[in-house]
Amino acid sequence: MLRTSFLVSSSIARRLVVANASTNTQTSSIKSEKIPQIKVALCIQRYAHLSPEMNQLEQDYTNLLTQIETENSYLSDHELRHKREIEITKQRQISPTSASSTVNIVQTAVDLEDRVAKEFSNFQFMSRETEDDKTNNLRSYHRKLDKNLLLIVQQKDSQANKDEWIFPEKIYDSESSLRAAAEQIISTCGNLHIQISGNAPLAYYKNDADPSSKKIFFYKGELLAGVIKQFATLKSSPYKDHAWITHEELPKYLSPSYYKAVKDMLFVF
Repeated sequence: MLRTSFLVSSSIARRLVVANASTNTQTSSIKSEKIPQIKVALCIQRYAHLSPEMNQLEQDYTNLLTQIETENSYLSDHELRHKREIEITKQRQISPTSASSTVNIVQTAVDLEDRVAKEFSNFQFMSRETEDDKTNNLRSYHRKLDKNLLLIVQQKDSQANKDEWIFPEKIYDSESSLRAAAEQIISTCGNLHIQISGNAPLAYYKNDADPSSKKIFFYKGELLAGVIKQFATLKSSPYKDHAWITHEELPKYLSPSYYKAVKDMLFVF
């Protein structure tokens, strides 16, 4: 009886050892797997300050609408005044002793039009081109005032041994939300007042060609005011340089897969 109990106990012990070893193997394999880290990126956009110039089709259509509106509109006070002055001049020619001849007109409507036209010809419109446009200063957002500009930063990729342009980003480090992590990116870029759109990310990117790449969730923010850091002049900085570029210039800087992930987000609003 004791021999039988000993054999059963030995069998159970061996099974427990085998099960424990199998569990340890599975646990170690799970721990050995790399859990991908999450990144949050912020696309900062400076909206256009000027309306874009019209092309030929838009200009022709505007002129047509102006002509139709002028033809169908009532006479303005100035036009009525000009019409009355013409009638007074005709009455004076017909009868110099009429009541209209006693009306003293200091400045006619035609004189007013000539004076206003002369003042307008001397008026100089402010140039749509800024000094940063003339010098092609990509580090300033005071350029391309009739287009939206996007902030991109240049970081050093030690693995690929090359510089790459991306949107400002940070690793998610147990913040209360992805939105909270995106808000922390603002301080790394400078003293900026940014209005982030929504609490949920608008785009997602994962480089499938690189197994070690991190998942990136993109937020979008509007630049209201502020001054950005000059990364190129700082000794210790997360980025090497920055640039404000238009949507059309974006494919020249971003990698094809990166641009494909964010291009639809940029035209949402």
